[in-house]
Amino acid sequence: MPIAEAVGLTAAIDYLEGLGMDAVRRHEMALTRYALDRLRDRYGDGITIFGPDDVALRGGVISFAYKGIHPHDLSQVLDQRGVCIRAGHHCAKPLMRCLGVAATARASLYVYNDEADVDALVDALSTADDLFL
Repeated sequence: MPIAEAVGLTAAIDYLEGLGMDAVRRHEMALTRYALDRLRDRYGDGITIFGPDDVALRGGVISFAYKGIHPHDLSQVLDQRGVCIRAGHHCAKPLMRCLGVAATARASLYVYNDEADVDALVDALSTADDLFL
């Protein structure tokens, strides 16, 4: 029996209920809006953000392409700056084909993130320029 998993799931549910799911969603949308704005303001045409701009229509996940740098290379550079993103096709190969890319970089935002985490991502992206451009 997955006892530890059941206990962990119960603790997670209790934590989220304590925060209130409406508050969780508001935080996620505000932080996603902040991230989209910061990324576009800083990198303009150098970054392609996939998905709707309306944060009410998306979760706290931002998939992006940055200046033609392969997402796996980008994730390694960001990791060296203490910023963790995912890179790859994210189990969505048909979508990647539709978007015309082999892979994307993906940043995820949730209740444990704040604007300082977004700022770290935005600042760390520029270090890839020095290596790849």
